[in-house]
Amino acid sequence: MSLRLFLILPLFGVAFLLLMSFLGSIHPIGDSLAVFRLPLAISLAVLALLFHRHTLLTIMGVLLAFASSATVIWAYQVPATTQKHDLTIYQKNLSFKAGDRTDLLKDIQSLQPDVITLQEVHARHLPLIETLKEKYPQHIVCPFAAIGAVAVLSRLPLSTQASNCQVGLGVAALHLQGPKGSFWVTSVHQHWPWPFHQTSQAQQIIPLLFKLPGPKIIAGDFNMVPWSHNLTQYTTSTNTRIAGPYDASFMLKGSYAMRIDHVLAPKGGTTSLRPYFGSDHFGLFAHVNL
Repeated sequence: MSLRLFLILPLFGVAFLLLMSFLGSIHPIGDSLAVFRLPLAISLAVLALLFHRHTLLTIMGVLLAFASSATVIWAYQVPATTQKHDLTIYQKNLSFKAGDRTDLLKDIQSLQPDVITLQEVHARHLPLIETLKEKYPQHIVCPFAAIGAVAVLSRLPLSTQASNCQVGLGVAALHLQGPKGSFWVTSVHQHWPWPFHQTSQAQQIIPLLFKLPGPKIIAGDFNMVPWSHNLTQYTTSTNTRIAGPYDASFMLKGSYAMRIDHVLAPKGGTTSLRPYFGSDHFGLFAHVNL
């Protein structure tokens, strides 16, 4: 009996945490657990199979694990759009840590994106920004936190409403003029999820983005996975879709791969990973559609 109790407590505990991972709209701990939904689902399946003599318990556990993991696996199957793209975005968390960014500059120069969105723009990165300004004269660098600012640089001309910088909030935007009219490009850097301040930060950023008139492209380090309530709020409020496929852009503690860097556009788009180039995040090169 004691051994059975020893096993059944973890079984119900993991099942409870897995169910909580769907409740980010009720409490931010749900989104924190959503980050680990797949390993939670795998753990539940293993524990449920240990109770193979209790058929109902095993079936319920395996079904819950399968249904939960399917939401993650399905998200990673989202195809890239195949239609002709309207413009290109280079998205990169530079990382505030010291290191050479020469290869990053060369990569950007070789790809020649229309717009660049950056996070963790530390004082040590200002020479990189100054060099980029030669080809990307429209720019905004908005202070965020000690780890660095958020920035947008563009070779497309500014539109009438110019820019929007919210100091300390982790969001900066340029209003640009493209071949199909004006649109906003926003660089976002969210805090880590609960117990940190991601939810309260998003509650300020999302209404701000909603009020920006016209089409919007939002790119950045969201520190959150695509199937979360947090990302759903962004896409719903801004009438955008996450550009796919969802290849992992960050390794937590060097071992757990996650897609937490995203590019959102009205009609989605295609992303491909770029190397670290001195950062702890892969870059994203996106072809997006307005």
